[in-house]
Amino acid sequence: MTISNKKFQSIKRKVLKRYPNAKTQIRDGAYYISDGMGSEVGKEFMIPPQSSVQMAWYWASESTRLEQNLKRTHPDKTGMTFSETKFNRISRRNTKK
Repeated sequence: MTISNKKFQSIKRKVLKRYPNAKTQIRDGAYYISDGMGSEVGKEFMIPPQSSVQMAWYWASESTRLEQNLKRTHPDKTGMTFSETKFNRISRRNTKK
């Protein structure tokens, strides 16, 4: 799979927004993206090192997208304070009518 230069820059920008110190690393002839803190981007999703730099950045971008979606929809995210504030906001709206 080939990625155009414009699309590659867009993918790289998404990863760098989440991991500002991210950079390409090579190990045993395969490329992976380091997060700048000593670990790999996408390791928690078991994404293997890729054969090209572009594919390494592509899969790093996909793993950050997946991570964001999981954090957004995780059931432990909503706490009691969130429910109370939401309830109060809706109650105020209903009392105005």
